[in-house]
Amino acid sequence: MMDKISVYSNTQSTVHSWLTKIPNRTFCALDKAIEYAGEHAGELRALEVFVHVDDHRYDIISGDELATLITKVCQRH
Repeated sequence: MMDKISVYSNTQSTVHSWLTKIPNRTFCALDKAIEYAGEHAGELRALEVFVHVDDHRYDIISGDELATLITKVCQRH
């Protein structure tokens, strides 16, 4: 798996939740979006992170991949 945290370090990313109790939020960097997703890790199945690769394309991170990135980012802090 490529190191998406490094590759998308300065890329706008949106945390999307399928639950109304967790607001969708957009961040200027992927690691900030991952931190926010980590705050809601108990609802991981309802979360996706959309990395804004360009105007019409997204890299979508969810499930086990998102869980792995949350663990990686949280270990840094």
